[in-house]
Amino acid sequence: MPCPKVSLAPSCEIDLDAEGKHHGYVRIQFSSDRSAYGWLPMPIMSIKNGDGPVAVVIGANHGDEYEGVSVTNGLYQELEASDIKGQIIFLPAANAPAFYAGRRTSPLDWTGEANLNRMFPGNQYGSPTEMIAWYITNHIVPRGEAFFDLHSAGKSIDHHPSVKIRLMGDEAKDAMQMKFLELFGAPLGIVGDRVHETTLSGEILPLDKIYLSTELGGAGKIRPWIRDFAWNGMKRCLREMGVLQTDEMLPEPEHKVALKAMQTGDHYIFARKDGMFEPRVNLGDVVEDGQFAGYVWNLKEPWEKPEELHFNKGGVVFCKRTPALCEIGDTLFFTLSDYEG
Repeated sequence: MPCPKVSLAPSCEIDLDAEGKHHGYVRIQFSSDRSAYGWLPMPIMSIKNGDGPVAVVIGANHGDEYEGVSVTNGLYQELEASDIKGQIIFLPAANAPAFYAGRRTSPLDWTGEANLNRMFPGNQYGSPTEMIAWYITNHIVPRGEAFFDLHSAGKSIDHHPSVKIRLMGDEAKDAMQMKFLELFGAPLGIVGDRVHETTLSGEILPLDKIYLSTELGGAGKIRPWIRDFAWNGMKRCLREMGVLQTDEMLPEPEHKVALKAMQTGDHYIFARKDGMFEPRVNLGDVVEDGQFAGYVWNLKEPWEKPEELHFNKGGVVFCKRTPALCEIGDTLFFTLSDYEG
C-alpha cells in the first residue's frame, strides 16, 4: 500500500462558510533556520450574515502600504454580523511577512525582495510569498464578487490619492465600478481596460469579477485626511453593493472625482543617473508637455550643473519619488492625462 502524502500547503484557521464574526490566521508553512517546523501568520477575518453579496477587502498587498491596513482593521472591529447581508472577507496584511518587516517586499523569499503583486497565481509549495498568492487565488478569489485592493505607494513613492477600475465590457458591472469611483471620494479616478499578468487584478478580472484598487498616498505613513475619506468611501461602496445594511448616516463623497486615464510610458520620468533628486513641482499640480520638473544633482561633483528634468507628457502630477537620493532607473515622477471615454 503506498504511503499517503501529507500536504504542507497553506491552511486557514477559520471556517469561511461559518455565520457570524470570526478571525484567525492563514498558516503559511515555513521551515526556517529559526523555526524548523514553524508557520507564518497571515491574518484573515470574516463577517457573514446569510445569503448576499461577498466583498473582499485587502490591505498591505505591499507590506509598507499602511492606509489600507488601517481601514481594513477598523471595518472589521466596528461592524457586526447584524450590520451586513452576505459576507465581507478581510485580508488586512496580505503580504504579511513584508508588513511585519516594514518593507514593500518580503525578505523571506529566495531573492529577499518578494513582491506579492508580481507572483500570482502563486505556488502552493513555493516560497512564502508564492504560497500566499496561491492561497488568495484558490481560496479567496473564487468566493468574492467584488474586491477592494487598498494600495498606497509605500516608502519610496508618494501618490496624489486615487481609485482605479478596469472596464470589463459588462454594462451593469462597469456601471457599478463607475459608481464606486464616485462614491469612494478620492480626488482622482483612473479608468482603463488593461491588467498586468502576475498581479491580483490579472487573476480577478478575467473571471468577470469587480476589482477596485487605490493609491492612498504613500511615503510610508498614514495621513488623516486620506484615511478618513477612504474609510467613508469603503462604507459607501459596501452599501452600494448591498452588503452593508447599517442605518448610519454617511457623508457625501469628500471629493468630486476627476477621471483620468491609465498612464503610459510617456507619462514617466526616470532617473538617468545616480544622484540627488530635487523636485520642483508638487503632487496634484497640473503640468504641460515639456514643462520643467526638477533636477538630479551629482553627489560627488557638486560644481557640475545638475541634470534638468522635464515632463514628457503633461497632466496631473500623480506620482513623486520620496527619498532624495536616486539611482538610474528609479521612477521620479509620472503624470496622468484626462480620461476621454
